[in-house]
Amino acid sequence: MDVVSVGCERLDALLGGGIPRERSLLVTGPPGAGKTTFGMQFLQTGIDRGEDCLFVTTEQSIAELRDTFEPYPFDVDAAGLTIVAVNAEPGESLESGRDLVVRTVDGGDATVAEWFDLPFTRENVVHYLSELGPADRVVLDSVSGIRPMTDGRISFWRSCYSLIRLFTESFGATAVLTAGRGSDSWDTATDLIEYATHGVCEIAFEQIAGQRHRFVRVVKMRGRDHDDRRHKLLLTDEGVRVRPGDRTEPAGLLDYDHFPTGVPALDELLGGGLVRGGLTTLKHDGTTDYYTLVGRLLARAADAGMTLAVALPAEVSLDRLDDYWHDTDWDVDRLFAVDRLIVLELAGKNGRDHRNVLSYDADADRDWERLMERTYERAGSDPLFALVDTEPLLQTVSDKRAREVRYRAATARTDDDDIVVYTVNPRIQPDPFVGFLVDTGYQTLDFYRDEDGLEWLSVEKTPTGSPGASRLVAYESDPPYVDFV
Repeated sequence: MDVVSVGCERLDALLGGGIPRERSLLVTGPPGAGKTTFGMQFLQTGIDRGEDCLFVTTEQSIAELRDTFEPYPFDVDAAGLTIVAVNAEPGESLESGRDLVVRTVDGGDATVAEWFDLPFTRENVVHYLSELGPADRVVLDSVSGIRPMTDGRISFWRSCYSLIRLFTESFGATAVLTAGRGSDSWDTATDLIEYATHGVCEIAFEQIAGQRHRFVRVVKMRGRDHDDRRHKLLLTDEGVRVRPGDRTEPAGLLDYDHFPTGVPALDELLGGGLVRGGLTTLKHDGTTDYYTLVGRLLARAADAGMTLAVALPAEVSLDRLDDYWHDTDWDVDRLFAVDRLIVLELAGKNGRDHRNVLSYDADADRDWERLMERTYERAGSDPLFALVDTEPLLQTVSDKRAREVRYRAATARTDDDDIVVYTVNPRIQPDPFVGFLVDTGYQTLDFYRDEDGLEWLSVEKTPTGSPGASRLVAYESDPPYVDFV
């Protein structure tokens, strides 16, 4: 689908490339948020490209609009721009007189076009504006000014919908509509307009450390892979700008080596996969099926020639690992046979006897630190994929001891080709321990289930990719059996 730029490269990216041509975008926000500036910047981008543009204001006079745009490099006298003010006559009650006053600036000449001795109704407004098309771009600032010609929420919605159809279908234009967002009862009516537009962009203020900041978020954009994360919105001398451009370090600043997970959507979120040479913390809430992904990661690591070291939770036996690997080239016995699987028994027995089954025994020189040392010794020169479930670990050693061993392993044992994954459940495990793993690791993924039973993945930390992104976890009947959408 062809798209139209809004005049800010980063904002275009948030929208999935821009606004689809001949479609509409609703921009909501409180007074002073930058909605009007957003709209004029959208039109100025079209003016610069030789397009015909129309600005319809319902809440400011043309003189006030000129003052608003004075600080910005907007050409309000451009030949390709028509500005129309549609409002009730100043000094009269909207409810009693409701006469329509239309003021226009066309081709640079500011004139009072005419006084309409007609009711301020949807039909008359649409009829007048229909004479101003066709156009390539239209801004209606704002739909809140349409309220006086309506007698209720449904009438308000119909009026706005009529204008949207006029702009996008009759004019063949791409349209931006603005709407106030406050605390009055008309917010519900404004919400109705969100269903009529192709996309919705929300601007909001937030207090951070005692200072007020603007943020923008693309709530909806039909048919586009848009970015729905919150970004900071700046009003600069050039118009609206969005920061940050990227949420991770610039490519090339640090050279990260990734291990692809085999799930394309996850690799994209992480900027290539799991980062080698460091720790990935996988958080869960005890209700998710995250081991479907873990099983695939272990199989891919085996395919890549890595030695696997696993400390499994009580509910995941070695037989269950075989189930996860049923359609791969690997099973537990084969990995034991080629000396590529090390099992760390921290609680209970797994029922397999092999030299690579290392059991914890604090009284026999087989405490947690010694088990980790023997693991690295057994792996030898092969890269290691270590998976440690911390539930049995913290039943065996204190969280302080677990942190000490992890720190020493990270500084003295972990090679650049190794991958270490710790799984934690913050609901039942100590905050200092979970915080330590998050702070010292490269990546943190959080699996959780919501109140509707849907499972989600949030990327809380990653040096590459999309930190802060969330995706629905979708389980499939074919490999790799899990996707993120």
